[in-house]
Amino acid sequence: MQERIKAWVQAHREYILETNRKLVQAGSENLYPRGNEKRTQLIMKSHLEQIGFTTDLFTPDEVPGLKRHEAYLNDGRIYEDRPNLVGILKGKGGGRSLIFSGHADTAPLSGEKWDFDPFGGEVADGKQYGLGIFDMKGGMSAAILAAQCLRELDIELEGDLLIESVVDEEFGGANGTLACRLRGYDADAAIIPEPTNMVVCPANQGGAYYRAWFEGVSGRSYSGEALINPVNACASFVEVVKQYGEWRNAKSSPPPLFEGQPLVTVIQAVHAGDTRFDLGDRVPKTCFVDVWLQCWPGVGEESLFEEFTGFVGEAAKRYPILAAMPPRFEKKMRFLPGTSIGADHPIVKTLLEAGALVRESGLICGGAPFACDSFIFNRHSSTPAVIFGPRGGNAHSANEFIWVEDFLTLVELYAMTMAIWCGVHNREGVVRA
Repeated sequence: MQERIKAWVQAHREYILETNRKLVQAGSENLYPRGNEKRTQLIMKSHLEQIGFTTDLFTPDEVPGLKRHEAYLNDGRIYEDRPNLVGILKGKGGGRSLIFSGHADTAPLSGEKWDFDPFGGEVADGKQYGLGIFDMKGGMSAAILAAQCLRELDIELEGDLLIESVVDEEFGGANGTLACRLRGYDADAAIIPEPTNMVVCPANQGGAYYRAWFEGVSGRSYSGEALINPVNACASFVEVVKQYGEWRNAKSSPPPLFEGQPLVTVIQAVHAGDTRFDLGDRVPKTCFVDVWLQCWPGVGEESLFEEFTGFVGEAAKRYPILAAMPPRFEKKMRFLPGTSIGADHPIVKTLLEAGALVRESGLICGGAPFACDSFIFNRHSSTPAVIFGPRGGNAHSANEFIWVEDFLTLVELYAMTMAIWCGVHNREGVVRA
């Protein structure tokens, strides 16, 4: 079976790249509070139906109970014309069920210059480029293509296979993933095809997003007015954030799956004055800095925030301007808790087994260095989730890409994982892991 799958993937190389290209060309940027994922969803819906899946297309806010759920994020997001998509392939019976769960939305296209068309899906130097191809249209494409491979090879699964594509994952959405759980789509396990660089990740970091505001006295002081420039306090704060990141990594004891991996602390935006105008003509009244803080699984939002603000408060003793103009913190996004299911979980073992069959070097386990929707599965459903996706780079930035040869291998890996986990029905009976 493995050799047949490998042969199918190699014979369909150009078809696979073209499938990726079509998804990239269907731009689906998350333009908070709105998004334009529908075209991508309809392309995947058509593909799934062509290979025998039944489909369910629905907006998150039409799911009963969503807005009353404790994990619902009520911050003004608009879901009009932004449908979730779930494809269902019923098994022959008796096998384990599996969900591949990913998101259709991409980060917004920034002003950075690309060397390739961000909506082109071009291939060059062993890479395929495009906005969202790494995070995470590539992973969703690989899951659909793996299912198509099994179908065309007449490999029938015993357990049910679901492939779902949700809207509004970027910017901490997660309401799309929650809506699928509340609609009843659960399984014995879930694989989230986020870009893990082909590392099997039973655990992932969590994260929090805060805005630090500084307010001064604006003007030009033509008549001797006393001005206070908030940018000066901001500059000291940026240095303190850098020190905090170094301090927490120096003292941190990473969980086993995260050995050698740093906790991410990063400045994501700095704004001062009135950004409507290209040129400034006064000392700005306000300045703010956006900070993204990641944390290990098991760390709560309150303790993370207290640690961070406590460090800033202590640092202010060394920076008089921070003591005189302390930041006012604003929470900008939901807290995304890190979660884990354990490296010995059966779905993890199945992925490693598939890796041993498909790759000479096999696969390794590690912790995902990012936050994602895994917490919805692991905290708010009966479906345990592992994260495993393509190898590439430049997520959320110019020249985002996947490595082509590794992507072809990923399609093989997904197909073998589906077969091993769900069980394969043949004339002699059921083949199980």
